[in-house]
Amino acid sequence: MPANFHSFQDLHVYQWAFKSSVDVYEQVQQFPADSDVRVARQLLATSRAVRAHIAAAWGKRRDREALLSKLSDAHFEATEMQIWIGSAIAAGYLDGEPGQDLCDRYHCIEAALDQLMESASNRVTRLAASDDDVLPATA
Repeated sequence: MPANFHSFQDLHVYQWAFKSSVDVYEQVQQFPADSDVRVARQLLATSRAVRAHIAAAWGKRRDREALLSKLSDAHFEATEMQIWIGSAIAAGYLDGEPGQDLCDRYHCIEAALDQLMESASNRVTRLAASDDDVLPATA
């Protein structure tokens, strides 16, 4: 692992997920008082889950199957976020533009996780029996 990646917090995809999660929290705080609290809870929980699974993947980075499993979980949660954001927009809890921005960001996180999984799979194949980390530096 290159010297500039010391923790999961150094990964760009984690930074994007963290920032997006904070933005989700800020948007939920602006929901109308009569909004469905379940939608707000789900948005908050799912946004936290994306970054938690990325962090967990970092911890599993030396175990190919566990790494890919956690990255896949993060990918699933990023996809689910887009569904919940769409629900919040449809219910009128989120304005269209901020909601679409969040949805677009989670789509980008999803794409970054796809690339990360592909890169990790390819790197594992090249390293085969090596002890090197399998999480690529381009994360």
